[in-house]
Amino acid sequence: MDFGLNGKTALVCGSSKGLGFAIARQLAREGASVALCGRSTDDLTRAVDTITAEGGKARGFTADLSQHKDRTELVQSCITVMGRLDIAVLNTGGPPTGTFASLDLAAWEDGYRKLVESVVHLAQLVLPGMAERRWGRLVAITSFVTRQPTNQLLLSNSLRASVNGLMRSLANEYGPSGITANSVLPGYIGTERMENVVRAQAASSGRDVLSDLLTQIPLGRIGTPEELANVVTFLASEAAAYVTGAAITVDGGLVKTVF
Repeated sequence: MDFGLNGKTALVCGSSKGLGFAIARQLAREGASVALCGRSTDDLTRAVDTITAEGGKARGFTADLSQHKDRTELVQSCITVMGRLDIAVLNTGGPPTGTFASLDLAAWEDGYRKLVESVVHLAQLVLPGMAERRWGRLVAITSFVTRQPTNQLLLSNSLRASVNGLMRSLANEYGPSGITANSVLPGYIGTERMENVVRAQAASSGRDVLSDLLTQIPLGRIGTPEELANVVTFLASEAAAYVTGAAITVDGGLVKTVF
């Protein structure tokens, strides 16, 4: 299938490693020119070098997405270097684990800035150009916990759900401008973040959490970053032109709700 990504430009947030890197890599393999961003210059350099070594087009931009100034400069720099942004994958790092009793108000305020404010602001920065060209793709990476809340993930359970609502609202508002807005809800995907979450849950419960998880996942295994990236790449493509306002779980069947 031709995804129609040749000549498109994409910003993938939080892409120096983990899920963001897998997404950026797959978009580049499909012909998009990709802007990667992250806080670690070393990680970012390695990620860009890997993609370019495979023949992909990639640029790296150092940015802390929790900071208003960094977000503004990131988008401006991407547009200056790449000419425009057709696709924005809004991927934010996971917040600290904890229970309601252990998370103070400062943790909630920090979580809001990283998970919600950053997505709102980035969308404000990229949507005007997309609307002017009457073509655009927004894909927010949230989590399966917005449908099935999980212990130790209070901040994600609560705050990421608002991002799903934002994407659904933007789908309504910007659909007439040829822009789609969707959310992708990863389940347990094999990344360093997932290992940290499982470790925290195991320490809290005293159980072999990973073994318990595998019995709950119908496919019986942890997902790979590449499997998640394939879904995001489809949603970012011309092939998904009639998919908008969706919140798609990529979780091996872990979430048991019908909707």
